[in-house]
Amino acid sequence: MVQKGSEREVVILMTDMVQYSQLSSGMTPEEIRDFLIDYHGSIHAIIEAEDSFPMEIDPSDGDGSLIIFDKRPGEGRDGVCTRALLAALKMAEAIALGSLTPTRMGILLGSITEAKIGAKMAKFGASFAVASRLEELCGYFGSYFLMDREVARYQQGFDDSIISVAKVSLTSVLHPLNIFTIYKPGIQNISAETDPAKLQKFICMKNEAMEFFSGNLMLGVAPNFPRVRNELHVAQSYFKKLTGKEDQGIERILEYIRETPLPATDFNTRGMKLMEKKRDSLGERLFHLSQELLRAMNPDFYHALVVDTSWEKQFKLEWFKEGDVIIEIGSVPDGIYYLDSGTAETLNENMEHLSTMTDGAIFGEMAYFGEEKKRTATVVAKTDIVLRKISTSDFTNMPVIIKIFEQIASTRRIDIVRDSSHPEDKLTSPTT
Repeated sequence: MVQKGSEREVVILMTDMVQYSQLSSGMTPEEIRDFLIDYHGSIHAIIEAEDSFPMEIDPSDGDGSLIIFDKRPGEGRDGVCTRALLAALKMAEAIALGSLTPTRMGILLGSITEAKIGAKMAKFGASFAVASRLEELCGYFGSYFLMDREVARYQQGFDDSIISVAKVSLTSVLHPLNIFTIYKPGIQNISAETDPAKLQKFICMKNEAMEFFSGNLMLGVAPNFPRVRNELHVAQSYFKKLTGKEDQGIERILEYIRETPLPATDFNTRGMKLMEKKRDSLGERLFHLSQELLRAMNPDFYHALVVDTSWEKQFKLEWFKEGDVIIEIGSVPDGIYYLDSGTAETLNENMEHLSTMTDGAIFGEMAYFGEEKKRTATVVAKTDIVLRKISTSDFTNMPVIIKIFEQIASTRRIDIVRDSSHPEDKLTSPTT
């Protein structure tokens, strides 16, 4: 016989031990049993307090726990969200003190229902899966706990400590998630000696930048990746000086912008798309899209471009509007460019059209390998474009990359001679 309960709104706190498989790999079954009993006992001891109830803890999947916070009589969302967040903070403090094995936590305000099947009461609801996804994202963003927007909105007492992490879409969740966490001295790998006022300044810096990453349709704020990139670099530098570490959440956003420099058409509503096929690396896209690189390719070049891709970070993103001049003829070269998206054209000294470039084009290398060491064409954006530029100082420190650009320049000279002999063949790349 099945007895069904009514639907109710709760806060779910889903936990999972970090690196459980590695920690338990050499243990006997008895040792694993004792290890997990001690671990779950620590969680109970930390959060089973009068200010947490009504609350129930259900150990699941060995190292995981499902903790459900019910509302007290007459209590609203603010009360139950605050109690759940306080429990997560207590566990984060215990992790920092070494009294709890590092644990990831996902906190979600949602609805569940129950049904008694036989002698056991089972719980049901899509909220469990979403809380689990939040817990899994902790490792990706470098946080011990993440909460959804509703918990962040209704909690009481921590407004100044809440920091925006991202707006994400997951393949297993129908709606996008706005996710947040809390930064305070003594938790989240932040030293207890960290100046609270300076940490508060960082929180404000990051939150202001993230407003222009996720956007805000209600306030008419559109995503602005160039602004986000610049502001997050400043915030990251400040955080590193303050703590001696990089903020992993910032690095994830900067990594996303490096790989996706223009918001997708549905970014306003969907945000970052995670848990899907990762976009090809810049090296792989260079390899596949650029005719110049395909013709210059050899095993050494392939390894440098596709296998060891650490050089990619030397290509800095730059955004240009339609009509902007990117390179001026006769100027001293200051870098080599890769056209990530959009269309640009090259012009001669009379501003006459020479060629059109689209996604995958490389330009600017000729000035480094010619006699005059100056730009030999002007490049103008025909549309809004995104470029990746490697500066002179950066690429001259990488011998393999120099060889690649030198080979591209050599191949281009051959094309120029061919085109001058056969004017019916249209020049498709600039001589800059």
